[in-house]
Amino acid sequence: MKPLLTLPLALLVATSAFAEDDHQRDKPVPGPNGGRVIEAAGHHAEFFVRPDRKVLITFYNHDMKPQPPAEQQISAIAEAPAGKAKLEFEKTADAFVSTTPLPEGDGYRIVLQIRPDAAAKPQNIRINFDTKVCGECNRAEYACVCSHG
Repeated sequence: MKPLLTLPLALLVATSAFAEDDHQRDKPVPGPNGGRVIEAAGHHAEFFVRPDRKVLITFYNHDMKPQPPAEQQISAIAEAPAGKAKLEFEKTADAFVSTTPLPEGDGYRIVLQIRPDAAAKPQNIRINFDTKVCGECNRAEYACVCSHG
């Protein structure tokens, strides 16, 4: 009789362990600069809005070590209440930086477009831009790593 009771208990424990692993994999990765980490062009890329409202895109390897910009091409469209604004990016020694700042305000969508190289198909990433600070993780809501988002 005891073996019949221990089998369901063992299955429950094993299932819980797998569910915990899945939950950890789904949890957002915090960006080293305080931004949002996304999967782009086979790498991690951090979307971070600097205090001057220019966007900084930094690529990382799988160990979250920064990688210098390569052949990637980046552009974005901010769908602000005042109208759409296109952002172009330039390479720096260690990242891509938008040439113009984001439009004023909060609560709008940004469509980030990343191409691994000029000939590649673009990957579109939609980011809900909100700079209010999350009370749990103390990060801007666009970069929040809590489970409530």
